[in-house]
Amino acid sequence: MKACIVFAHEGDHSFNHEILARVKKSCEAANIQYVIRDLYEMNFQPVFTALDMKRIEHRNPSSDIEEEQSLITESDILIMIYPVWWWSPPAILKGYLDRVFTNGFAFRYEEDGPVGILRNKRAFVFTTTRESAKEMAEKGLDLVVRKQIVEGTLEMIGYEVEYQNFAAVTSVEEEGRELMLRLVEQKINSIRQPIPL
Repeated sequence: MKACIVFAHEGDHSFNHEILARVKKSCEAANIQYVIRDLYEMNFQPVFTALDMKRIEHRNPSSDIEEEQSLITESDILIMIYPVWWWSPPAILKGYLDRVFTNGFAFRYEEDGPVGILRNKRAFVFTTTRESAKEMAEKGLDLVVRKQIVEGTLEMIGYEVEYQNFAAVTSVEEEGRELMLRLVEQKINSIRQPIPL
């Protein structure tokens, strides 16, 4: 079993980095091979250009996109880890979605609209917010964040998705953070269970 881990947090120290370390450890314990796509470390170019559009239309993506699409095709699992900024993924990750999950690769248009191509695969999405779960729920922003990535993107292209936001990470005590990281382990351990039909 293979996993593609897409990581979008700058620097080398944050709670997102702790999540990444726990995901790696859990994958190793479960005998899941993985590749990490650290978008900041890769200096991933996030702008979907006019040239990108032309190349996609002619089924001839640029080499950097072809590499990402190959890794995703080869992987049974997609794991995404990122902070929520302005109630959205960081721009570098949004650009990854725009450039990599393209028409003809991740979905195709039919009479009734887009149909996902990346089926029989699982996705696990771990996000972090400074705001508490209560603050987000009061304004409906928890649903905004979830809908964008889960329903609006990954489920649409075919993935079976599990989503977990870790709220108020800047103010949670060490014990609370450890409980969050144990939940990450539990989610990765659930990969051994079959995808529901």
